[in-house]
Amino acid sequence: MQSDLKVGTIHAIRIEDFAFGGDGVGRIAGRAVFVPFTIPGEEVEVEISVVKDRFARGHVRRVLAASADRTTPVCPHFARCAGCQYQHVTYEAQLRAKEAQVRALLQRIGGVSDPPVHAIVPSPQPWQYRSRITLHGPGKPAFVGLDHSDRIELDACPIAQEELNRALQDWNEAHPDGLPAERDLSIRMDADDMAYCDTGEEKRWLNQTLLTHRFKVPQRSFFQVNQSVADQLAEWLLARIQAAGCHTLIDAYAGVGVFGLLAAEHVQRVIAIEADEDAVRAGRKNAEKLGVKQIDWLAARVERGLQDVLASVEGRDALCLLDPPRIGCQPEVLKQLIAHPVHTILYVSCSPDRLARDIKRLTAADYRLVEVQPFDMFPQTAHIEAVAVLQHGG
Repeated sequence: MQSDLKVGTIHAIRIEDFAFGGDGVGRIAGRAVFVPFTIPGEEVEVEISVVKDRFARGHVRRVLAASADRTTPVCPHFARCAGCQYQHVTYEAQLRAKEAQVRALLQRIGGVSDPPVHAIVPSPQPWQYRSRITLHGPGKPAFVGLDHSDRIELDACPIAQEELNRALQDWNEAHPDGLPAERDLSIRMDADDMAYCDTGEEKRWLNQTLLTHRFKVPQRSFFQVNQSVADQLAEWLLARIQAAGCHTLIDAYAGVGVFGLLAAEHVQRVIAIEADEDAVRAGRKNAEKLGVKQIDWLAARVERGLQDVLASVEGRDALCLLDPPRIGCQPEVLKQLIAHPVHTILYVSCSPDRLARDIKRLTAADYRLVEVQPFDMFPQTAHIEAVAVLQHGG
């Protein structure tokens, strides 16, 4: 075994921790080495593939001493497909790793010395939970490989609901020529356990369910992919909204309005802000169907619409629910919440690193981090859903 750290050299190292994103981390001469598909406590033989000033990357040649948390991946494409990072890890160990990562990110990025993180909420179904998958052309629909040039053609994905896999097989049989170049195939479940295939050539609205309520959703609009965990997340949010006792809820990044509409019985007024006009139209239909009259819709980007909304409400009696895309909140959104503070912020995030970044800015401006609840919305993957509660002053 060589001791110098260069591309192509081979080393035996001990994996010390999981990095956010799923890689195992070991050290050679004090320098961090990231090694995918390894587990803390393992001794592995690694070939170095990338060397930078502060870290290196490598791939496993063989496991010298395996962890008790190692298990056999279910999918034959695991370690080639970019979709899953943790199939080689027992589910209990996945949960421990994700909860620890949320704490570590809040400390390292968020500057929170003792993060108030609850135990992660597990998924009742670690497999066959996804209600939506997207595959890509040209040719037979495929997932993206780890190197982003490899195409993973398959007939079934083990984290997708069985109905989606059957729909994919039927589509492949009916379309032997596959997809045109730069065309995607999206397959999505509705509330009646029907799977619909969409290549972007037509618009379709589906029924989706949250806490037994049905919502109209444009097929290409966002909706959580793990039904049972989404229900648990919604219940958790509603309990915090009710406990806050505020009269106004600002539902920013509202989508089709599911959280605001479910919370309407606990507040006097909901103001929903959403840039997607199709989602706004669906939200208005959902409000009419559910008989919710105390909701106002603002079709605008949050960074443009939030300032006027905040100026029109009594901040001490308002909550703001933030559910931004993966990139987190735009700086202007945080700036407005700092300039016009609200009683409580409920921040739903699928990127705990971006959540920690935004929490750092808010807690530097007299918001206090009260609690953080992680949810395992995406078993077998490195993705983590988390909800943070912040209150202003006090």
